[in-house]
Amino acid sequence: MSLVAKLFVFFSGLVFSFIVLNLLLKRKINERNSIVWFFGAGSILLVSANPGWLDWVALRVGIQYPPSLLFLFSNLILLLLVLHQSTQISALNEKVKQLAQHISISEQAREKEEE
Repeated sequence: MSLVAKLFVFFSGLVFSFIVLNLLLKRKINERNSIVWFFGAGSILLVSANPGWLDWVALRVGIQYPPSLLFLFSNLILLLLVLHQSTQISALNEKVKQLAQHISISEQAREKEEE
């Protein structure tokens, strides 16, 4: 990896870390999700500092083109994040449905008492 590419990946990791930290401070992302994103930023910084690790792992796994391993890992991580977000959205939808039903029952009970 050339020096320019290393610096580009390193600064990309720093910018990504800063964005996640900024979102965390503005409370636009919760602490649980920020840990996953900080892990991603740390991975970017590790790969930029040690590009030989990617070659070594690719060789051990049997992948001849090391950047393919990087794309494979990033796609798997993104799929896991989407799955995690989907489970959170499903849980929140269920809570909203239960809350709406509770409010509806409470309003009907109040209307019967007023009659």
